[in-house]
Amino acid sequence: MHMRYTYYVLLVFGAGVMGRAPCDSPIYCQGDLLHTVQMAKLFADDKTFVDRPMLQPEASVLAEFARIGGANATRAALELFVEENFGSAGYELQSANIEAIHDPSFLDRVQDPVVQAFGRAVHGMWGQLVRVQDLSRVCPNCSSMLELKHRFVVPGGRFVEPYYWDTYFALEGVLRSGLHELATESIRNLLDLVTKHGFVPNGARVYYLSRSQPPLLALMVKLHYEFTHDASFVCEALPVLRREHDYWMDKHKVNVHVSNRVWELNRYFVDIDVPRPESYSDDYELARNVSSSDERRWTQVYADITAAAESGWDFSSRWVREPDAPPERLLQTIRTRDVVPVDLNAILYQTEMAIAELAVVSNDPALAADFWRQAETRHEAIDAVMLDHESGLYFDYILSDQRQSRDFTAASLWPYWAFNATHPDQQTDSVFNYVNHILDANPGGLPATLRTTGQQWDAPMAWPPQQYVAMQSALSTNHTHLAQRVAQMYVNSVFCAWYATGGSLAGIVEKKANVADSGHMFEKFDSTRVGSAGGGGEYTVQDGFGWTNGVLLWVLDKFGHVLGAPVCPPS
Repeated sequence: MHMRYTYYVLLVFGAGVMGRAPCDSPIYCQGDLLHTVQMAKLFADDKTFVDRPMLQPEASVLAEFARIGGANATRAALELFVEENFGSAGYELQSANIEAIHDPSFLDRVQDPVVQAFGRAVHGMWGQLVRVQDLSRVCPNCSSMLELKHRFVVPGGRFVEPYYWDTYFALEGVLRSGLHELATESIRNLLDLVTKHGFVPNGARVYYLSRSQPPLLALMVKLHYEFTHDASFVCEALPVLRREHDYWMDKHKVNVHVSNRVWELNRYFVDIDVPRPESYSDDYELARNVSSSDERRWTQVYADITAAAESGWDFSSRWVREPDAPPERLLQTIRTRDVVPVDLNAILYQTEMAIAELAVVSNDPALAADFWRQAETRHEAIDAVMLDHESGLYFDYILSDQRQSRDFTAASLWPYWAFNATHPDQQTDSVFNYVNHILDANPGGLPATLRTTGQQWDAPMAWPPQQYVAMQSALSTNHTHLAQRVAQMYVNSVFCAWYATGGSLAGIVEKKANVADSGHMFEKFDSTRVGSAGGGGEYTVQDGFGWTNGVLLWVLDKFGHVLGAPVCPPS
């Protein structure tokens, strides 16, 4: 099935950038109004504007924009125009009720009293992150949000809509908290998006309709089945999972020539030639720093920067031609579409295996056999193209250079989780000894890469999904002590950051003096300093935080019997 996932608008007028945009909205995706408002930098974060719903129909908003001078409007006129014609971000959302929360039994197995009490506190946080959409609060087609019929978990902070790969890691906690109905509804929203759009967008916004994120939907359905044993939900989901797999094979497939064979793998790929609406001014200025006049270079920058956003690793030295460039020049060498990512292909292997296993549940042996064959073929391709036999590590593959990148990243471990214990012990021992060596210098967790660039998916940032994959990889290869080490580091980082920002546990941990807040759950952490929030990138560190909470509860379930009390550095 061939579908068109971007809107082709071959018009250029005024100052606005128009072309292959993520949607046809002249407010939220392209055109003079978007360009003028975003380049005026009315807000510290470009996402703020495109998340604000219109308070009157689109035609009226465009007419008012023209009345104040359009692209030539003064800053003061633009500020008043936005305030009078747009509501606040999140206006279409409401907090949602959740099922009664009872302490899950796995917390009883957590031996340390501080860790156990902290787990109960995090278990009780889900109500702060659950939302339901109410588009009746705004005029028809006046919101940038995609329609969602069910409740969902938001990451937190600036992210007030559900995000694709975030949802998987949040569900590891939601399901352990016994919130099965919430998990079902969260997954059903994503299935609905595939049914309507052919894929799961990066997030539930029209300006994300040109790109997806790491495709973990099949793993979510498998995880849901492991907790609920709801075979009818599996049968409902399977055709949608196959459609999403078709999207990745149609839109993101690439042939790699290695060892006199052609291997079929996948990459992140976005066909777009305009700035990302939610980061419009950053992209526009980046493109003009690359070239002052070459529109072909601008197009390349827009496509590669958006493909990097599709990876979830936005941004990282993984995606650039010159990783040693000064921080201010790093993204000027962006080349995401030239990279065949090891984690994406490991995820697609897991997707194919999950679809096969779910097909068995739905009593479809032919479908199961088909996807097992696809998974086996992909496993062979990943080993042939990405495995360095000397080190035992998997690396991204650079198409134009016809070589592996040879840069260790946290993504290098994903195949060890995906493939389970199918590697020689000597090979995995070498890999995880190397990881142990990295952890010796990083008490706050495994960094995204070993390069310090100022980007948020490079050192020293330690992200919850990467700690989760590192632990899963170690468990899958019988390196239990390493998994336990990462687990303790993760608990230390999350707890100590929460405690430093005012977190307390009645009768167990007293609140720090002179701290006004009541504890923050951050989206990322500094790998070199236990209990310090991460930084870098396009926006300030966010708190909430869906995947942080989900991974923490997973850690307490898996390792609670061996975890010790968190040790925080002195203030």
